[in-house]
Amino acid sequence: MISFLIKHKKIILIVTLAFFLGSIVYLGADAYRRGNFSSTAAKVGSEDITYRQLYRVAEDRARALRNQGIDVDEDTMKYLRQQMLAALISEEVLNQAAQKSGLAVSDYEVAYDIKNSPFFTQNGYFSKTAYEYALKRTLGLTPAEFEAQLRKGKMADRFRGVLYSFYKLTPEEIKYAYKTQHGSMKNFDKNRADFALQLMETKMETAQKAFFDQFNNEVEIKTFLQD
Repeated sequence: MISFLIKHKKIILIVTLAFFLGSIVYLGADAYRRGNFSSTAAKVGSEDITYRQLYRVAEDRARALRNQGIDVDEDTMKYLRQQMLAALISEEVLNQAAQKSGLAVSDYEVAYDIKNSPFFTQNGYFSKTAYEYALKRTLGLTPAEFEAQLRKGKMADRFRGVLYSFYKLTPEEIKYAYKTQHGSMKNFDKNRADFALQLMETKMETAQKAFFDQFNNEVEIKTFLQD
């Protein structure tokens, strides 16, 4: 199950963001254009997601696309900002759910990830100087901000893993779904692996949507982005 989540995490996130965007409270107040770059882009309960966070991750994503030779115009940037805001909201929701469930990420886990990252090494070893320089130049973050962000991301992934661990496919379920969709069991053995993967993804989408709907009934979520 864990290997499945790791392999398909991007697909699951994209689908999650698509249906989650439709369920959040949209207020529309473009604080960035009013000149207040640090103001709130969204709120999840009492936690703020700032425009500083949003524009940083959107620019990071745009840079990655440009490095792949993809042109990023203003319409694309608007889409990226919407997508990245949904990603930040999703992560914050899962992080808060993880905290309420009693899950935790230790200081050791955070330190291990940092010290084993190739981005923060010098001559093959972790370098505090390289670490601080990379954060400041590339991300514009302090070590404390980056470590808090890393911990939040790991907490979100941990809760997502717990959520998905309750859902499994039985051989009978796969066969029934295949016959229902195709009308017969023709080529079942040949297509079984791919079909089971698609069926699991659909099941995970349903599970995560149910969770987000329930969370949104208990914790108010607001967005203020207008492009």
